Amino acid sequence: MSQHDEWQIYQTLDHAHKKLSNMAARFRRKLAVRRLKRNVNLKLFDIDQYVGQQLRSKISMQPMTKQKRSLITPSEQLRSSEIIAAAAAAEASIRQLKLTKYDHSFASRLYGRQRHSHTLTSDECWLSAWNGRKLRPYIRRDYENKPARMRLLEQIKEINGKPSNRHLINAREAQQDDDESSNNNKTSIDYVYFQREHLEQVNQLLARCFWDGVDVSESLQFPEFSVVALYKRCVIGCAFMTPEAYITYFAVMAGWERAGIGQFMLYHLFQTALSKDVTLHVSANNNAMILYQKFGFKPEEFIVNFYDKYLPAESSFSKNAFFLRLRR
Repeated sequence: MSQHDEWQIYQTLDHAHKKLSNMAARFRRKLAVRRLKRNVNLKLFDIDQYVGQQLRSKISMQPMTKQKRSLITPSEQLRSSEIIAAAAAAEASIRQLKLTKYDHSFASRLYGRQRHSHTLTSDECWLSAWNGRKLRPYIRRDYENKPARMRLLEQIKEINGKPSNRHLINAREAQQDDDESSNNNKTSIDYVYFQREHLEQVNQLLARCFWDGVDVSESLQFPEFSVVALYKRCVIGCAFMTPEAYITYFAVMAGWERAGIGQFMLYHLFQTALSKDVTLHVSANNNAMILYQKFGFKPEEFIVNFYDKYLPAESSFSKNAFFLRLRR
């Protein structure tokens, strides 16, 4: 199977309405492992190639010895001791830290990176791994809309005055340097294609909005069917669609609503699949249903307990779902 065929079958098995058989569940786990290996650039096991090498080998096969051997060799024992020593040294260095690393500090959310203060995206055009399409650093930069959370962060920055923390001082100096450029004297909401730098924040946002364990790393394989909304280095919204025009996830962070962020992200996804019907599943009591209907989605099916395996018992969302379609 091709990589695309594997992904389609995995989606079918992962969203099956009935309980999978043992063989189907095992097959789904194998597909998930292959996808994970691709995301972390690990070599996939090819049994045909392995068996072929053995058959072509001129060395005759030998029976395994029955003599008991130690599972851990001296070299492995030495290696494990080195790992333990390195871990102890790393723990000691962490304890010596007195200040939070700037990239993980609250100041970075206010001022951005010292070298790249306005957004977290590639500086230049880059090629998609899906079809080789050239993707721009920005889909759009919105300088007009000011959501409630954005105004709050700007007020915190104005009230800050004379920061005493070394990180804040460095950040303000970096901000002053950037403000010398005419394009960087305003803050904006940036819409960009999904990149690996966004993965951790995106997974955290979707876990807060839906359920624990959400992982959209497979979308890195076709970034042109995605959009991420950023305020400087903070992910405030995201939307993902498969190459078959099925919307998998769509979310906007609390405090950033009613600023057109969700509408633009959906509009962008629709433009990537002009010749296909767009489909999705949505919880029966999800307010996003109103937005989907504004774009012309029509319900085609009501599915009982569609989210039964995903939503926790304390979730406010209904486990029943509508299947919606936007016909082209």
